[in-house]
Amino acid sequence: MTIDDTAIPHIDTALEPFAGADELRQRWRALMGPLGFSEPLLWFSVIDTDNRFGPPLHQVELPARPDDVLSDLLMSNLGRTLGEIRELSVAMLLTRPGRDGVTADDMTWAQMLTRDARRHGVRLHPIHRANDSELVALTIADAAA
Repeated sequence: MTIDDTAIPHIDTALEPFAGADELRQRWRALMGPLGFSEPLLWFSVIDTDNRFGPPLHQVELPARPDDVLSDLLMSNLGRTLGEIRELSVAMLLTRPGRDGVTADDMTWAQMLTRDARRHGVRLHPIHRANDSELVALTIADAAA
């Protein structure tokens, strides 16, 4: 599904509570504005108990290929940071240049992040991916929040 720029939700909607992957996609879409990316990034935010994005929105530069060590390190740090506050969760968006569909690398990143989140006790919402033409949820069986 291609999402054109006229379908961008107003930025004020980005901080509204969400229920489910589609509403989370709409929050990411409001935050991203017009699509177009010059490098691969992982965007993430801690989500509060009311399912709202909490400031700040973080970015991590991603290597060209999925990296097990980076995924594990990120989730290990998030697990320690969130500590005993089990009500908090994390939303993640992979962004990269291009107009192709979901790639094997996109899915590998999502699978690694989901696996490592589970191992480090991080509650993770469905991971999304945006490129220069679309923003979609990546279906990973283990993503649950």
